[in-house]
Amino acid sequence: MKNNNGEIGSLAPVRDGSGPASWGESVWHTGDIKKYPVAKGDFLNVEKLIAEYCLDSLPEKPVLNNSGSVVAIGSCFAAELRHFLGEAGLSSDSFWIPSGLNNTFALRDFFHWAVYGQETAKGFAYTRDDKGSLVDWQPELEQKSIKKAISEASCFVFTLGLAEVWEDKETSRVFWRGVPEHIFETGRHHFRMSTVAENSENLSSIVQIIREVNKNAPIVFTLSPVPLKATFSGKSCVTADCVSKSTLRVAINEYMETLDGSQNVWYWPSFEIIKWVGCHLPYPVYGTDDGCVRHVSRFMVNNILKSFVSTFYGTTVAEQVFASFESTLETIDGEAGEPPIIYKGQIVKG
Repeated sequence: MKNNNGEIGSLAPVRDGSGPASWGESVWHTGDIKKYPVAKGDFLNVEKLIAEYCLDSLPEKPVLNNSGSVVAIGSCFAAELRHFLGEAGLSSDSFWIPSGLNNTFALRDFFHWAVYGQETAKGFAYTRDDKGSLVDWQPELEQKSIKKAISEASCFVFTLGLAEVWEDKETSRVFWRGVPEHIFETGRHHFRMSTVAENSENLSSIVQIIREVNKNAPIVFTLSPVPLKATFSGKSCVTADCVSKSTLRVAINEYMETLDGSQNVWYWPSFEIIKWVGCHLPYPVYGTDDGCVRHVSRFMVNNILKSFVSTFYGTTVAEQVFASFESTLETIDGEAGEPPIIYKGQIVKG
């Protein structure tokens, strides 16, 4: 229907911000409501914005100390976190993990092998030998040593990256990565989007496997904001990436909804910080450092890392660790408004 402002379809006679009002704060129940940041001023301080608008259902007090070992697995944020904690002296120990564990099937398969000594029979794993040829995956360390490291770890951080998978129709086994060219068979090996239910079940299984040998360590799930590099789906990679990320995000949410908070399992919103906060910032959040439009800027990565350390280690540790980082930021006067920030020669803000 048409309202007093000539708008079609609105159920309210007045506009609220940039669109038709769908509910009035003075009319409908607003208890326990959390709002989306709408003022430009809300986005001036990214660290404060993350704390006030992005974080929920997280530990009320720090659960890690600077002498623990954090196992960070997956793509993107996990790699950044692993390297950062090592350089900052916050992760005193680590152990070998195969690269490319970006889908939940591969993660489940690897941890099942690490704890029980055998794979799940649901995954295919290949790697490259010294000559660059693809061969069956073999662990570089003994299973017992990896199991021991898992049992002694103080925290696990999983960054999920892919919901698209290659599968063997005859065995229903999913490849950890792609299908090696030398074994590919048309009609037998097919590409598909995994389901929310499959991924949610895999996450539940991963946690159960870890809890067999490590009862108390915090387990953190996060979703990579780095877009797909390519897709075999036949769809545009932009829309395929949206479906892939959405599938994983809903799977994480469905699994988290089954928990009551006592399991010490958490979600860290690095994906939302980049995709939802980043689109409102007056500077790019991708491609500022190396020109690659798929790579998140160092400025945003460091803000996410600082918030993560503040949440899980405490603000005192975070301030100490990032004191040296902040000294590398240089501000210069701008022609108008907030001055830009230059980080390592790159304009990241302004």
